[in-house]
Amino acid sequence: MKNNKQRLTLSLLISIAMMPLISCGADASAFFTSPTPTSTQTCTPTSTVAPTATATLLPTPAAATPTAVPPSVEYDQQFLAALPNADASCLPDKTKDDIGIYIYDLKKDRELVSINADVPFQFASAFKGPVLVYFLSRCKRYWDTESPEWDAYFTDPASARDIAYYTSPEYKTLISQHFSDVRNWDNVEAFFNTNRFAQNGQTGVMDKRYFVLSKVYSMAARSNNAAAGEMLQFVYENCQPEVRAQLSSTDACYRPNAISQFNLWFNEFSGITYQDGETQRGLYKYDVVLEKDSSGKQYEAMMATYGLEDRCAIQTAQLSCSASAGASVWTARDFFKFYNALYHLADDRVRNAALSMLMIDNPGPARGNLKNLTRKMGAVSMSKNGHAYFILGSINTDAGILYYQETPFIVVTLGYDAQPSLSLLYGDYTPEGTPSIDQSLIRDLLEEYLAAGG
Repeated sequence: MKNNKQRLTLSLLISIAMMPLISCGADASAFFTSPTPTSTQTCTPTSTVAPTATATLLPTPAAATPTAVPPSVEYDQQFLAALPNADASCLPDKTKDDIGIYIYDLKKDRELVSINADVPFQFASAFKGPVLVYFLSRCKRYWDTESPEWDAYFTDPASARDIAYYTSPEYKTLISQHFSDVRNWDNVEAFFNTNRFAQNGQTGVMDKRYFVLSKVYSMAARSNNAAAGEMLQFVYENCQPEVRAQLSSTDACYRPNAISQFNLWFNEFSGITYQDGETQRGLYKYDVVLEKDSSGKQYEAMMATYGLEDRCAIQTAQLSCSASAGASVWTARDFFKFYNALYHLADDRVRNAALSMLMIDNPGPARGNLKNLTRKMGAVSMSKNGHAYFILGSINTDAGILYYQETPFIVVTLGYDAQPSLSLLYGDYTPEGTPSIDQSLIRDLLEEYLAAGG
């Protein structure tokens, strides 16, 4: 299994046109070339290709060609026959559990499974994947060392506290090398403490310009809730105010703030549109999140976006076909549109940084069903999960790109109080991510589909 995963990861990386790869030491997290490679390996590097707008971390999908693979309606029927169902269900596809499923072959641009795909569901922490891309695309001056924005910010004396060392070529190379691996964004404060300005043997003030990258890592790779609120507020306050002005709404419900601005960006990025007067989906608010203290006792943690609302994103989810409703919703198709847009994104720097971060598989709350399944399959998952309790049920979301047998798929599942269906879709796992029940409709579908020529 380990060797299979290593081979998959390596084949995934060979397609990166923007960086020289050392074949025996490549890693997806190093998403662009550092100025001065430090590898001491003796492997022969592949030829370097100049950066282009079409460089990709995943292979560019080939044109779809006719195959003998059954149409998606047959896969829908297979899933529906296996999942608990109920004629009295309020859901379009009559599933007993509140479940939405969408699976898509990116290589052939082909929908495979669409079950309750346009039904709104609460998404919990899965929205942090889009927030990651929101930051990467709007705040290049804090991370993209090849962008004009970063260069201007780095060389600005005032931003560097008028310390020449913090704008020197040597320091620039040091930072560029460190930032080239997104895993180094974790606890980036330690790096800057080690490499701080020193004079006459005494350390001076620290360069804190890039500390935000620790928050980015914590939000995306560790699913930290407070960091997500801070990132929403940070982008709104610090990144490209001229773009913020362009992304606005004429709807009477619109109020510009960190929540509403993120929703506007998400809709534009994903290509989601609404008719005049149509109730919109999105992050309604991000006020308070239940956390646990060191003794395991729950408490309410206030987020940086406390008190903010998007009064346009007021569509809710109907829970268990009852009168109960949950706010902050997207559909499975909404998530598909987002990850499809990310997969085809022309900005290779943002695309590769995002996919590299979403590939990180840390134990803990950021390890969801999709990460667990792909680890068991020897596949690669570039995804973000969500898990929370609401009223009497559990919200579970997984959404992202699954790369298996040289084929990229988008897999999205959203559920409320839907553990029986989720167990059938993914199998069951221990809290550490070890399989406890070896079953998976998703795995069986992909293997059958690829074996049939998909």
